[in-house]
Amino acid sequence: MNIDKQKLQKLLWAEAASYRADCANWKRNTEALEDFLGEKTVEEVALELLAENERLTQQLGVLIEGLPNKVAAHG
Repeated sequence: MNIDKQKLQKLLWAEAASYRADCANWKRNTEALEDFLGEKTVEEVALELLAENERLTQQLGVLIEGLPNKVAAHG
């Protein structure tokens, strides 16, 4: 998934905070988030991020499992 996760995080926190505070910035923050996401919904992006996290977790697990053999080969 090719998305600026730091920008997404800031936009989500801004929207959540303004919604919780019931302030006038909520609509502006919602529009900024919608502009950033384009055609995708928050739910679609969340599901893609979860899938990416799962894939990265599996890759890390494979790397960790192979680490003892690599260490032994260099020892």
